Amino acid sequence: MSSPTTCELSKAVIVSPTVVGLPEHIPQEYSAVWPDTLTLITTYTCNAACTECCFGCNPKIQGRLSLQSMLSHIDEAHAGFPALKLVVFTGGECFLLKQDLFSAIYHAHQLGLLTRCVTNGFWGKTATKCQQTVQHLVSAGINEINISTGLDHEEWVPLDSVVKAATALVEGGVFTLITIEADTADSNCRQRILGYPEIRSLLQQPNLFRVQSNSWMPFTVDHQPRTNIINRSELTEGCRQLFHNAVVTPSQELSACCGLTLEHIPEMKIGISGDGGSLTEHYYRQYEDFLKIWLSVEGPYTIMKRLMVDEADDEMGEKLAAAVHICQACVILHQHPKIRQLLQQRYREFVPEIMSRFYLEQAMQVQQAQLSQ
Repeated sequence: MSSPTTCELSKAVIVSPTVVGLPEHIPQEYSAVWPDTLTLITTYTCNAACTECCFGCNPKIQGRLSLQSMLSHIDEAHAGFPALKLVVFTGGECFLLKQDLFSAIYHAHQLGLLTRCVTNGFWGKTATKCQQTVQHLVSAGINEINISTGLDHEEWVPLDSVVKAATALVEGGVFTLITIEADTADSNCRQRILGYPEIRSLLQQPNLFRVQSNSWMPFTVDHQPRTNIINRSELTEGCRQLFHNAVVTPSQELSACCGLTLEHIPEMKIGISGDGGSLTEHYYRQYEDFLKIWLSVEGPYTIMKRLMVDEADDEMGEKLAAAVHICQACVILHQHPKIRQLLQQRYREFVPEIMSRFYLEQAMQVQQAQLSQ
């Protein structure tokens, strides 16, 4: 790998606009393991307007991916990414797309791809609507549904709707995961959900149903403190999204990830569909971006710790101590002036080590993929 020739953040190695496919310094075999997921953020329109929504979704936001756009991106990813296994439909609220969502799921299923939808379960309000929706999903070939709920969500979607949706999905043979946002000291959403007889019954089928709690990141100044259970090992690991995921937003922007702070980090936007570069071309150009490689190897939290090891900065120490999620650490890394300055000044000293580790990790994954065939 040639030495970096620019210190612009997130472009530590010059990117050639004529690059098509994998850069020369990346073995072609790497395409056998990455990316394995295509995420379509179908819309930022949502039936809910949660105060702490990471994307700022609400009913007033307009814009969505058309059915033709979704089908086109699925086809391109299927043809251009040999390792692709899964298509995720999310939002906003992807079920507002109605029949277009089911048609896109069916298209991906026909190509032999697994499919997942992320929803708040609003369509579980009535038994009729719930059964109709599940029938459409099963007919389309859906593999998994993730339902998000908790204190903020419950203001817009009652827990009863979530429980009805989950019950109907499991009865239809669809794997279902309920993700509950962290409670405040006074709320008890998790306890109440687990108190439903239907949920206790579904938990007896771990091959079809699970419940998990997630840490909650604040996005407003006057947010309510949450009783987060911080997974420090996950916080200090490399990012599992970068390179694994190819992402399309409702505005046809192509992104390096669909993390919770995506819209707060301009550097994660890697192109625009139809701007002269394809989804695959924009994706593969990321291999020329040292910062993204570094994030995938060590994660933002560890990077900041390494950069700050000789720095006495109480304010940064407090920010790092308050981080509860890898996406939260990532936005600090990209936005904090001191960290940006340290990255620009010092990234070159980390290039040999990080690139060696990146090549080794990739080679091991390629070997595992070959052995599993």
